[in-house]
Amino acid sequence: MTFNSSLALERLDYYYQVINTTVLSKQNAASGLIPASVAVTSHGDYTDAWVRDNVYSIYCVYGLALAYNRLDDTTGRAFELEHAVIKLMRGLLFSMMRQTPKVETFKKTQNILDALHAKYNTKTGDTVVKDNEWGHLQIDATSFFLVALADMTTSGYSIVYTQDEVDFVQNLVFYIERAYRTPDFGIWERGDKSNNGYPELNSSSIGMAYAALRAISGVNLFGTRGGPSSIIYVFPDEMARNKITLESILPRESNSKEVDGSVLSVIGFPAFAVEDPSLITMTREDAKKKLEGRYGWKRFLRDGHQTVVEDNTRLHYNESELKVFENIESEWPLFFTYLVLEGLFTGNADQVAEYRKKLSFVTIDSALWDPENPRPPEDYAISPSERPRRKSITATGLELTPDLHIPLVPELYYVPAESIKAERENPHSQKRIPNDNTPLVWALSLYLLGNLMYENLLTPSELDPLGRRFNVKREKTDNIVQVVLLSEDEELKKTLSTYGLETQTVNQISSSFTVLPPQALVEVYGALGQNEKLGTTGRPDRPMGTLATSRLYRIEGSIYAFTPQFMDVESFYLNSDPDYLVSTFETELNFTSRHWVFAGRPTITVILTNAMLAEISKEDIPLNESLYLADSSKKNLLNFFMNLRSGECNGVRVRLSRLAETVNTSNIESLDFLIHKPNVDWNTILSTNKGYHHRTTRRRLGSDDTISLNSPGVLTPGGARTSRRRSIFGGKSLGTPLDKLNNSNSGYFQDIVAALEKINQGAHHFKLKDHEVSSTPTSGSAVTVSSEPHSPPSVTSSPPSQVTELPTQLDEHAQESDMLLSLKLGDDSQFDEAVQSLQTSTNLYDQIDLLQYLVSCKTLDEFVDPLDATIRNLLEEVYVKSKRLQYWSVARQASGLLNKTMPSLVNSLTDLIIRQKQVSIGSDQTECLISSPVGPDTLERMISKQCLDDVREGPVVQEIIISLGSFIRTKPQMFDGILRLRTHYIIIALREEISRVNQFNEEEAIEHLMQLSPFELQSLLGTVMSGPSMCEETTIMISDKPGGFLLLSQDFDPSRRLSVEIPTLSLPPAAVKDVMKKSNTLFIRAQSGGYYDGNFAHVQINGNELVANTRGLHVWAIDRNDQLSLEHASFDTHISFDESQDFCTFIDRLPVGLILVLASKDDFIEHLSKGAIDTLKNLGSRMIDAIQYRDSFVLVTEKGGNRDDALEAYSPATEGPTKTIEKEFGILKRDETKPTEITKDTIDRFFPNSNGRWLRRRKNDGALNRVPKNFFPRTWTVLDKCQGFKVGTHSLPRDPTVFEKTPQEFNFALAVESLLDSLKDPAKRQIAVEILTVIYKIQKYHSQFKTLDIMLDITAIFDGAVAEFWNKWTQQNKDLFEKSPIFEKGLDYELHKELARQLFYDLPLDDCTESTSLYIVNSIKHELDIDFDYSF
Repeated sequence: MTFNSSLALERLDYYYQVINTTVLSKQNAASGLIPASVAVTSHGDYTDAWVRDNVYSIYCVYGLALAYNRLDDTTGRAFELEHAVIKLMRGLLFSMMRQTPKVETFKKTQNILDALHAKYNTKTGDTVVKDNEWGHLQIDATSFFLVALADMTTSGYSIVYTQDEVDFVQNLVFYIERAYRTPDFGIWERGDKSNNGYPELNSSSIGMAYAALRAISGVNLFGTRGGPSSIIYVFPDEMARNKITLESILPRESNSKEVDGSVLSVIGFPAFAVEDPSLITMTREDAKKKLEGRYGWKRFLRDGHQTVVEDNTRLHYNESELKVFENIESEWPLFFTYLVLEGLFTGNADQVAEYRKKLSFVTIDSALWDPENPRPPEDYAISPSERPRRKSITATGLELTPDLHIPLVPELYYVPAESIKAERENPHSQKRIPNDNTPLVWALSLYLLGNLMYENLLTPSELDPLGRRFNVKREKTDNIVQVVLLSEDEELKKTLSTYGLETQTVNQISSSFTVLPPQALVEVYGALGQNEKLGTTGRPDRPMGTLATSRLYRIEGSIYAFTPQFMDVESFYLNSDPDYLVSTFETELNFTSRHWVFAGRPTITVILTNAMLAEISKEDIPLNESLYLADSSKKNLLNFFMNLRSGECNGVRVRLSRLAETVNTSNIESLDFLIHKPNVDWNTILSTNKGYHHRTTRRRLGSDDTISLNSPGVLTPGGARTSRRRSIFGGKSLGTPLDKLNNSNSGYFQDIVAALEKINQGAHHFKLKDHEVSSTPTSGSAVTVSSEPHSPPSVTSSPPSQVTELPTQLDEHAQESDMLLSLKLGDDSQFDEAVQSLQTSTNLYDQIDLLQYLVSCKTLDEFVDPLDATIRNLLEEVYVKSKRLQYWSVARQASGLLNKTMPSLVNSLTDLIIRQKQVSIGSDQTECLISSPVGPDTLERMISKQCLDDVREGPVVQEIIISLGSFIRTKPQMFDGILRLRTHYIIIALREEISRVNQFNEEEAIEHLMQLSPFELQSLLGTVMSGPSMCEETTIMISDKPGGFLLLSQDFDPSRRLSVEIPTLSLPPAAVKDVMKKSNTLFIRAQSGGYYDGNFAHVQINGNELVANTRGLHVWAIDRNDQLSLEHASFDTHISFDESQDFCTFIDRLPVGLILVLASKDDFIEHLSKGAIDTLKNLGSRMIDAIQYRDSFVLVTEKGGNRDDALEAYSPATEGPTKTIEKEFGILKRDETKPTEITKDTIDRFFPNSNGRWLRRRKNDGALNRVPKNFFPRTWTVLDKCQGFKVGTHSLPRDPTVFEKTPQEFNFALAVESLLDSLKDPAKRQIAVEILTVIYKIQKYHSQFKTLDIMLDITAIFDGAVAEFWNKWTQQNKDLFEKSPIFEKGLDYELHKELARQLFYDLPLDDCTESTSLYIVNSIKHELDIDFDYSF
């Protein structure tokens, strides 16, 4: 199209007259503000200046000013329009600055009464209503102001003049940055749709906040003339959280509004906040389907605003009133303007044409508009000759001349009273009338803006100078995460170098670089936005996220790198578990890669310490039966960092670099704003933290040069489980975890002394004796731990009381005769004796139990004279030791007594809440439900209050919340169908898993759970979360560190023995696929590639891909008895002969009969000793003597089997990988014959079952509150066709539930959840879900079931189904059952309800012969007395 400047100027002059008449004429000459309208109607006073309406209204002025600037304007209109915009923006800025104290308070509280006001006096800019008289908290309004400020400043407008104003805007960033966790009243100022004053998380507010943060970030508010101090800073982690939350809520607007037209402002102009094109399309189409009409869009479903049936005398709606607004909601033309603008920005000509046509129908020519006699738009469709002519017309306070035809956009169209009934019966059939607030300046402004763009008078790039519209089209970037590894000292650097991991020490990096802890960055940014005159304190003291610490920072020429918060190993016991640290690192790498949207690459700086990796140096460490070094979690951590050299980590591209090498490729943020902060001593802040990574090595005063070493249980199949001993309280059976105590030259005492130095104010020595484990009892020990590798577990139990009996030595000069000390929590009569016992105790478990007793009698700060320390100090000592020894039960107990919390706990909880997941803590009547983000103090109080039965439960609850937060960030699909996460029932599910796999009773299972390492607990939780896969035949088990077994899904393997990602080089197709389908077969496939031939070792066991990440020789040992159990060890025989010796010892300790798979990666021959070669020959290798440097090798054999049956493959280097070898073994199953003696353990043989798989799934899904897809909308349909649901004494009535809530409304889902939560048995809860699902299917296909004038009794249907199942199978086995002692009182269902239910729970969901669905259908027929055919 050819641009005609004269025609363009003519059109601009027309629009100037229109805008001058409708907008500028209303702008207050003094304040610059614009009233929303000059009307005062029955629905409210519109003469005030709303922030949101003002910004929207001025946008057409802004657009017209930009359009005039394109021409050679000699009229001065461009200058006039530009400064009208500036005046309004500054007027809003001044009004908000008068409320600076509220901004300062809100940063800390997020309280609705501390919010900035949503509207101001148009003449003065003062507040007009009190804090509690309006829904002022409207984050979208403040955010939209910042979006406009960023756009206009970038376009060259000077809006901000002083540093005070800059600091205030910076504080506005802090005000909105936590929108993802701040419920507000939203764009319609009402919060919950019932208008009852309850705020909600609104996607329109979060989306606008995200857009504002992204737009204002890095903008210099002084324009080209500004310096570092006038730049606005936004923190990337807050941006990412808002983005994640927005994407998780859409297409929903909030809990009460399943859809809302306001989402159009988020997916298109002005926010452009959504980057996923498919999510944009889904959101738009969903809203269009449910909201669009001929006259505009409904704001949301059942919106009663300005309908003729609404009671204007009340602000809120009564219970069940919302149903009366259905199908007669007012329609707003405003939303058509959003769709036109979106089409213009995205180049969608069809969408532009469609909605311009619809707008032409609903806009009213000002020459025809009569506010005293509003008519439907159809009545205005008359010929020009019939139009009435008037000298002037007043339209909502505007003087309109007859010669100027202005298209007026009404606020809304409503259904007149006489048409209500007809419209309800046939939606969209009746004519609607515009209300008296015509034009709505907000809508008119967007309409005119669209016209300017459509007529090519204004381009998208002018209106969007920051290019935010391109966020939508941007393809996912393949970010490379740079990782800088630094060694704590020279000794560690040398050790790592021998393993091929090159690092620098902190002292060796260039003098222009400084590495600081994350807290230093928190303190530095605490100065941002500080202003004494305004009374602002800057950024709140909150931890920095990984994205923030993945930048480099520059000030006065110096570069600063900050270590990530998640690598702070001293903060909580979780990071003392190396496997957990690896898992966290992988999660954060994934998070950083997915959410990095900045120039340059992210750079993560890690300082490796002796505390992390001390055990990799093997000097002077005896090789114990535990084979700890062969399966060390510390070694896993080292392997993880070594594997980063490959350039890939679970699909994330990584690059190991030196710090100096990253400068040219990293994102570098300036901290020069600090230079202009005279009240901030930034030099001191940075220099104070410099010493954080330069601790001096200290030895414990008075400590011996030798440390007693433990003999932990063998970790291979058939090895011993951990011995256990009687606990001090509650009859809990404690087990002794694996002891991993290094010699005194390790970093063990460095950590402990550093911690205790703070605790004891400089006293370096320990107060308690070191932990010792011996084979015979001693006077100071309450436990005997057997070191025999095959000894059975020693499990004792005491009555469930708060009493303990401990042997203690009351007289140090007496003979070694022990006396039993009986203690009761809270009874201080034996306090002194307990202290004496504590002095002599050399067992960490006894020490923590005695300390718990002391805490129950006194306060934590009670000073214990004989030990010269407070109880708190002693607990801290035990806590630090337990972390280092990896005694996780003790660590959890000490953590609970000290009320420690993980710094990331609140963030993890927030990650769940913002994704619409509720979290509960506790059980029964005291259960606390968390549905909105809470502060750390509140959360700590909840956990402390709800976890009183076992002091270790509080830390476990923290671990669960943190792990769930990690899962939902990286694997959100795991939470499909889950709305409420109940930590108490999750713990029960974990206990049930352990009990089932290990045949433990409830007490033993809980103790085993407490002994799991943090990563093992996280892995077990991940398996419980895995859902449908639990019904598949699982063939692989692994051993855990306490000596039991865990049955894990492939994604959650503590020692990473199963492959999470399919390797790049995959195995050739299986030659015999049918073999893999046999349930009694162990099918193995293996292949190896040396360094030059692919550098891989691939093994498949029954289709499970196993992973080999490290160099050397890998061994997988499989026990094929009943269930397959798997153990894995790797040996870097390239690096040292010590590894060869470890390999020999490992193989020697394995029981005969195990299947072994050995495969090499890279090289394993360099330091393969003669003994190791002989071991391989004994296993059946015939090729080992021929193998050379970096050749490929794989072997499958059975230990103790015929050597000639061993299968191996070998290939010289550079000649390609080995051939794939395949071998089949039989699995030794349990006796499948029916037993002659019938007990509760064997009765399942006489009933149809799924070998426990469906029972397991139902228990786990019930504990997680998981439901099928579309369950809640379908349940709404069922509820709408009956009188309600009944579960025991609880009910969910149809009225008012369906009248208040729509099918896909989140609040309806929560109401159903509350009903189902009344079922305490998780498996029974899942059967209730199945019952409702079956009823929906029946209702859908059978007309006689359409409407039921009864309340459906879910419990009765459940009991009927179970009873039929029980009676059928007991009758079939009647003769046999009557002989069993368990049926001596008869076979009646009422006598055996619990047993019948457990058997019923293990039926498959759907099956042609026996399934829960068939029995449920029969029970429904009987309960409702209806007959039908269930064949769907």
